[in-house]
Amino acid sequence: MKQDQSWDDLHLPNQNEESSASSGFSTDGQEIIELRKTNERLKQEVEDLRAQSQLFLNSQKPKMSKMKLGLWLVLLSTFALSIHNVMVRITIGNPIKLFGLFTTGGFIQPTIGNSLLILWMRMLVVVPLMIGIAGFLYPRVWQDLQKLLLKRDRRALWHILGSGGFLFLSQVLIYIAIARIGPGAAVTILFMYPLLTVPLAWWLFNDRPTRLRVVVMALILLGVILTAVPGLIGAKLGGGVFYAVFSGVAFALYLILMQLGFRKVHPVPVSVVQFLTVLVCTSVSLSMPLQLGVSVSANGRSGFLLGGLVLGAFTLVGYLSNNFGVRYMGAAQASIIASSGPVLTALLAAAIIRTKLDGIQMVGILLVTIGVTALSFERMRKTAKSA
Repeated sequence: MKQDQSWDDLHLPNQNEESSASSGFSTDGQEIIELRKTNERLKQEVEDLRAQSQLFLNSQKPKMSKMKLGLWLVLLSTFALSIHNVMVRITIGNPIKLFGLFTTGGFIQPTIGNSLLILWMRMLVVVPLMIGIAGFLYPRVWQDLQKLLLKRDRRALWHILGSGGFLFLSQVLIYIAIARIGPGAAVTILFMYPLLTVPLAWWLFNDRPTRLRVVVMALILLGVILTAVPGLIGAKLGGGVFYAVFSGVAFALYLILMQLGFRKVHPVPVSVVQFLTVLVCTSVSLSMPLQLGVSVSANGRSGFLLGGLVLGAFTLVGYLSNNFGVRYMGAAQASIIASSGPVLTALLAAAIIRTKLDGIQMVGILLVTIGVTALSFERMRKTAKSA
């Protein structure tokens, strides 16, 4: 008992001792505890800031690399599609000197039937490959297509099918135009589509044109006129200009209907349906008992087949690189680079097949390119403000 009592006396202070200790502790000890708490809190805040800064740096590095990758992919897409346009001229029309060294090409003549035939060959390459990689580009592609086909509201489906039909028409016409007036001039006239898409967007989407768009439309119209004037001399060349103009009109309607389709469906399923529509349209057109001028000489068959395969390959490369480029850098920025298509096509045509353009045509090409680029810049600013 004594041991227990002594232990209690030793370890349990009485009330007077507690009060005296607490009075001394409140002056110095309390301040020490507060300082320790403040120190611990500051340490924790420093650690949190370090962790956040590290996460920020780690997230910024991939974004910068993705931006550069997107830039290169869109450049590759623009280059591939420009080469595609030059290859069309090599395949269709009269034989031509390649790099000014040797004569080749001219495997088929620029008729509607032959244009349908080469487009059909191109789609035979593109469609199977596109179906094969669609799931990689967008895993839900087949589920979305099933919903699109089974949905009661068919407007989105009709919009997409209509866009594919106008894409088919635009491609058939531009092939003939390229063969008759050259890739640079034909593609520049094709880029007249803002003259129609801007007022149609105002009518359909209530997207009122700004002053900049009105100025740009006037600039593009002037550029198209300057590009087309030399090609209007002579019935054959004049026909090429009209083919290019109607191709631009069809392309504008394709873009408007595609925009309506994009509102409810992902771009990858839309592209699958569009390419399938083009393939079906070419197949049906070629099977009809009409005099469309389909003829491939025995000497030109191998070149024609090779040309169709090459055109299909460049189409697929152009589409895929553009798709991933837009994903990495954004649609608005990508459209600025893609607007260099007319100039790049003209330069490649001059280098590869020695296509000659008048000075007035070069001015027209530059004006159209500047106009389309300005529209792309406006779109980028509008996207940045809405974000």
